[in-house]
Amino acid sequence: MTPPVPTKPLDLELRAAHPADEPAVLRLMRASLGWRDEDPNEEFFRWKHHENAFGVSPAWVAVHRGSVVGYRTFLRWRFLDDAGREVRAVRAVDTATDPAYQGQGIFRRLTLRGVAELTLAGDGLVFNTPNDQSRPGYLKMGWSLARRLPVGVLPAGPRSLAPMIASRVPADLWSQVTSAGLDAGEALADGAVAAALLEHAPTTGFRTHRTPEYMAWRTSFAPLQYRLLLASPHDPAEGGLVFRLRRRGDAVEAAVIEQLVPDRRTGMALVRRMLKHTGADYAIGLRTGPSAGLLPLPGQGPLLTTRPLAASPPSPRDWTLTLGDVELF
Repeated sequence: MTPPVPTKPLDLELRAAHPADEPAVLRLMRASLGWRDEDPNEEFFRWKHHENAFGVSPAWVAVHRGSVVGYRTFLRWRFLDDAGREVRAVRAVDTATDPAYQGQGIFRRLTLRGVAELTLAGDGLVFNTPNDQSRPGYLKMGWSLARRLPVGVLPAGPRSLAPMIASRVPADLWSQVTSAGLDAGEALADGAVAAALLEHAPTTGFRTHRTPEYMAWRTSFAPLQYRLLLASPHDPAEGGLVFRLRRRGDAVEAAVIEQLVPDRRTGMALVRRMLKHTGADYAIGLRTGPSAGLLPLPGQGPLLTTRPLAASPPSPRDWTLTLGDVELF
């Protein structure tokens, strides 16, 4: 049974989360976020926050009378700036409050506690793409709108236009199964394959620090069904495309997570091959990173927000992000 709601904010203990808190945190997440028993949410949580190639996620909890009633975590990330220097960053991600304790300011207090401690620890900045409901709260805590991340799409054909236009709803989290391409997690577990593809990673702008270890982790969660389509079945150095299928309303979209290709012609050919082999209604990706073959969709795309910690965020125009940098988290 949930203990009585505290009558004073001082009744709450705010502290860094300990490993021993995880069972209670997972119970809180399940109760407050409506996790379904048939979905692998706990495994997904551990993949994000414990197995991340950039490090274990720092987290904070609110405790009342020995019970965890609030949770806030930041996903570790690493960027390279335009000069190739590494920048430590975090992404504001999972948060939960016991429904009986809402209205106590737990989300705000835990977030600001985390921001203060991450700043002291030397992390450079925090970024995220909050939805319309949570964005105002972040802006009140010092976040700023950086830019809208422009979306690019490519319909599979004329018949795909209607379902694409009509599917203006959030995409499913979990993926559709396809046999097109290779299992990306298995293929990119081979460091040589990942290194060959990364020869075509972005080299300018403010971009994720992609390493073979990052690529292996980013595609390794099996329920997400990431696939790798290579330009040549025998030589990953010729480029490839990482994608997954997900349902959005009545349409099936092919989310282009990474385009690691030597030129636009190769990228365009891979996008078309992907649509042909998967039967997806359309391809979608971000146009701030490599996006050959994807056509602009004006006025669409997630809103990127940032907050300085121990460093200043880059200029809005410098962000070079792919869908792999922002989906899921």
